[in-house]
Amino acid sequence: TETDEVINRQIAKVRCRVEHVFGFIETSMKGSICRAIGKARAKTNVTLTNLLYNICRFEQIKRLGLPSWA
Repeated sequence: TETDEVINRQIAKVRCRVEHVFGFIETSMKGSICRAIGKARAKTNVTLTNLLYNICRFEQIKRLGLPSWA
C-alpha cells in the first residue's frame, strides 16, 4: 500500500546512512577486524576508529563546502 511505501522509504533513508558509515569504516579504514584482548582495548579500538571516521567526514564536509551543524 501507499502507507507501507512511505514507511519503507523512511526506514531506507536511515538504513542507508548507517550502512554507509559502516561500509566506509570497513573498506577504507580496514575496521572490520578488531583484534584486542580485553573489553577495554576493544572499546578503545572502536572509539578511535569512530573518531577517525568523524575527522575524515569533517574534512570532507569542509572541503566540499557542505552545510554542517557547527
